[in-house]
Amino acid sequence: MPITGIGLAFTLAAALSWALFDALRKRLARDVSPVHLGLLLPLAQAPLLALWAASREPLGLPLAALSPLLGSALLNALALVLFLDALRLSPMSLTIPLLSFTPVLSTTLAWVFRGQAPGAAQYAGASLVVLGAVVLGMGGGAWRGLASSVREPGVRRMALVAVLWSCTSVLDQLAVSRGAGSWYAPAVTAAVALLLLLRAVFRGQVQAFVVAARPLVAQPLLAGTAVALGAAALAVQIEAFRWAPIGFIEVVKRGIGMTSAVVLGRFVFGELLDGRKWAAVGLLTLGVALVVGLR
Repeated sequence: MPITGIGLAFTLAAALSWALFDALRKRLARDVSPVHLGLLLPLAQAPLLALWAASREPLGLPLAALSPLLGSALLNALALVLFLDALRLSPMSLTIPLLSFTPVLSTTLAWVFRGQAPGAAQYAGASLVVLGAVVLGMGGGAWRGLASSVREPGVRRMALVAVLWSCTSVLDQLAVSRGAGSWYAPAVTAAVALLLLLRAVFRGQVQAFVVAARPLVAQPLLAGTAVALGAAALAVQIEAFRWAPIGFIEVVKRGIGMTSAVVLGRFVFGELLDGRKWAAVGLLTLGVALVVGLR
């Protein structure tokens, strides 16, 4: 699939939206646990996405798009549960960098199942993004060597998350290729929220989620902006799947996301920006620039 200017524009817009959404989600996590945010945000985003879809086209999804939609929802829900579990069990400095492998995995899966053969520049850029994430993670204070890190339960879970989220990208683009339009984004978001809600009901956690929602209601501007940005990020990313290969989108998304996390961490959250982080930012930026500049 050739990458047009429209594809590049949608990809960059999606990547920046995800980066800002992650920053707002980090700020909200001061008042609401990530476990509760994992359900509350999709619940709020689904109606907003439905309003957006209704303004663009009549309600409906082609039957051919339903199977990839259900597959994507199931894998996304499972990935989100494992993601939150990984953060609970192991340090973020060991777990989060593993998500940088999603561009490599997505590129490979798209090559195998979608026939989107990657170029050398795409794999080189993805490799630089992975290397930047490793540099970023190894200085987090939790690194005790490869063998010890692999034995961490959170590391194993996050590795599976990277695989699952790579698969969902392929399924989402498959649904788009089968005619899914604007209603795909609210449908898949609602399905994920429903699965997580059923899990909360089964585990007797509904009351805890109701209590957790109160801090969000108390700061409607911040929470509303996060919901809107998260919804926009998903909608724009799905639109990008119509115009650009999966691997290209994932490299740009992860590279910009991790770079933004470092930069926003310094200027918004007051985090230290040392030489290691500057080196990681350089690798991440070079990786993104490589795939974008040689598209």
